[in-house]
Amino acid sequence: MSSDSNNWIDNAISEMHIKYFDYKHFRNIEEIGKGGFGKIYRANWKNMERHLVLKSLLDMNPIAVKELAHELKLHRDVDFHDNIISFHGITQENPNDKSKNYLLVMEYADGGTLQNYLEKNFFYLNWKHKYNMASELASAVLCLHDEGIIHRDLHSCNVLVRNHSVKLADFGLSRRIDEASKGTGLFGVIPYIDPKRFGNINNNEKKKQIYKLNEKSDVYGIGVLLWVISSGQQPFGGVNNYNLDLIMEISKGLRETPIPHTPREYVNIYTECWNGVPEKRPTMQQVVAKLKTIRSTTDTMPIITPMCTSPIHGDLSSLMNKFDQMKFESDGSNDSTNIETTNTDGV
Repeated sequence: MSSDSNNWIDNAISEMHIKYFDYKHFRNIEEIGKGGFGKIYRANWKNMERHLVLKSLLDMNPIAVKELAHELKLHRDVDFHDNIISFHGITQENPNDKSKNYLLVMEYADGGTLQNYLEKNFFYLNWKHKYNMASELASAVLCLHDEGIIHRDLHSCNVLVRNHSVKLADFGLSRRIDEASKGTGLFGVIPYIDPKRFGNINNNEKKKQIYKLNEKSDVYGIGVLLWVISSGQQPFGGVNNYNLDLIMEISKGLRETPIPHTPREYVNIYTECWNGVPEKRPTMQQVVAKLKTIRSTTDTMPIITPMCTSPIHGDLSSLMNKFDQMKFESDGSNDSTNIETTNTDGV
């Protein structure tokens, strides 16, 4: 299978279905991130000032090569969408290396991950910004679903921001490769995972049933991401609190608390998305339509590009909520919520 995948990549390059970049023409190469899957570099191509991203894969085992070919095919199907990170082509640091250690050449997102962007800019965002980001993200996931693609790995570090616009990245490639080669856990993204994935116990057979992630699993992840956009915070206080106890509580219906003064219509959307019963969650088409409706109510609001001169770090939720309340009241909307702890399992 890995040979077939290698051949597919090589043939796609030779037939110019995939652009091949000669590595020697990249300049100003700088490492900007890394993980179990590999490293990410920022670089310029020839004399272009525009940055590109080079994404390496450290362990090109047979499974990794297969997944790489799969991801390239997926990008080919959805590369037209403005809110999906663009795939430009492929390169090799050493073309004579028979190990086929490819690097993906991709669009560079100057705003970083959604998580980092919100940490730095949340204080400057009004509800028009937030609705725009939520709508762009939902539209990107709907595009995947329309093409028969399930993302399976939605979380705030797989959503990027470029020119203050959302860009969906990584169709699960990094995590699948990492799991296949090193057996990584899911703790870093627990709040975004469909609770059904944590496993159900069949009372009759007393056996664990493996739940296959599907489109409604993506909808669940979108629900959590919409909450993140509304709050500027990581769910449940951040990764240090992600443990087996949290998994159990989420499985029982624990969800994040809506941020005070969040518009009721927006809360309704994300609470429907993270319903514990997959069949009761909306489709992505319905989510996009609902966001479009509430977004239209802000069309007359001015939208000012956030200008962050000093990053916001730490727990400033109280200050941000007060500021958000000021903005909310100035927006002229009076339909808001101040709901306490939410349990939506089976609602």
